[in-house]
Amino acid sequence: MSGFAHFEDRPQEGERRRALRRVMRLGIGAEGEAVTVRDISLTGMLLETSAAMLVGAGFEVELPHAGTVWAVVVWNSGEFYGCEFEHPISVAAVSAARLQSEPSTAQPGAARPPDPLSELRALNAEVEEISARLDRAIDRLSGR
Repeated sequence: MSGFAHFEDRPQEGERRRALRRVMRLGIGAEGEAVTVRDISLTGMLLETSAAMLVGAGFEVELPHAGTVWAVVVWNSGEFYGCEFEHPISVAAVSAARLQSEPSTAQPGAARPPDPLSELRALNAEVEEISARLDRAIDRLSGR
C-alpha cells in the first residue's frame, strides 16, 4: 500500500493551546507538507515524509469511516515514522484508507521494484540461513 496525504496546520480559534495543531488528510493533489502513507493497520501507520516530526508528537488524522483519529509518533528512522493511534480503528476504516492508496501503474507481468521491507525480510532470512550453516560447520570441525 502506498497512498498520498498531506499535513495542514489547523487554526487555533478559541483554544488555549500554544502548540500548533496538525491534521493529516488523505488524498492526491493536496497542498501542505507531503506525506506518503506506506502502511496502515488497526493500531497505527507507517509514514514517509520530509516534514520534521518528533517521537512523542501527536497529530490528528482524518480517515474515511473513522473520522478524526489522534495519532502519536512512536519511532522514526530518517524520513520514516511509525505512528500509533490513540484507539484502534475499525477494519472498515483500514480498508477504506487502503482503497485511497496509489493505484499500481505496473503492467501485468512487468518487474516491480523491490519493496524495501520485503527486501530486508529476505536478507534477514538469508543471514539466518548462513548463520545456521556456519554453526553446523563449526560443530563438524569441533567433532560434536
